[in-house]
Amino acid sequence: MNRRLAALLLGLPATFALSGCMSTTVVAGNEIGGAIPMAGITRQQAAELARTHCLKYGHSSRMLGIRSDAGEKAVFECI
Repeated sequence: MNRRLAALLLGLPATFALSGCMSTTVVAGNEIGGAIPMAGITRQQAAELARTHCLKYGHSSRMLGIRSDAGEKAVFECI
């Protein structure tokens, strides 16, 4: 019984990680702007991530476009 409980408790975090329930979107940038990988998110979600990133520096964000070289990335600037 204890082995089953231990296997269940150890297996749940792995299940959530593999199912995509945990967010892995990372904003790469600084106070000038940055880029957001578009894998698994919408343009609206990318805009919200950019806004949140720029707010850390006291700025607002402006989406510049979607770059498709080396994978799709939303490029933004903090203004």
